[in-house]
Amino acid sequence: MDGHALERLGHHIVSRRVELGYRNRTDLANSLQFTVRTLSDIENGVRKASPGTYAMLENNLAWAPGSIDTILAGGEPKELVMNQRQASDRTPSDSGTEVVSRTSTEELLLELRRRIIRTRDRRHDTWDDWDDGLEPRGYWPEEG
Repeated sequence: MDGHALERLGHHIVSRRVELGYRNRTDLANSLQFTVRTLSDIENGVRKASPGTYAMLENNLAWAPGSIDTILAGGEPKELVMNQRQASDRTPSDSGTEVVSRTSTEELLLELRRRIIRTRDRRHDTWDDWDDGLEPRGYWPEEG
């Protein structure tokens, strides 16, 4: 993945954060239970996050599961249904937005599982010396 894709993702996240009414990065980071530094790095395209982090971001930004992968591949995110609360209903600690997701918990967990498995499989494919090294259980192959 190139830096341009991460920067593009960061721009989408910032735009969506503002669109949803988060006053600043800290509000979104707190709602996600991320550090402000982590969110800052993602928004600035400095680093790639874990599949779990991306899943939490998608859910909080009311994007369909897989939207971040779509953005990184050059596409656009799929937005889910949102329900803006009235300004009079907000408390000082609120971000001002209540996201209503029609995606079930089961679907979100399945998407997270898919991402973890895909990441694990990709790691295995990159090992150059798999046939020349230890067996999967950690033993040296027997000579024959």
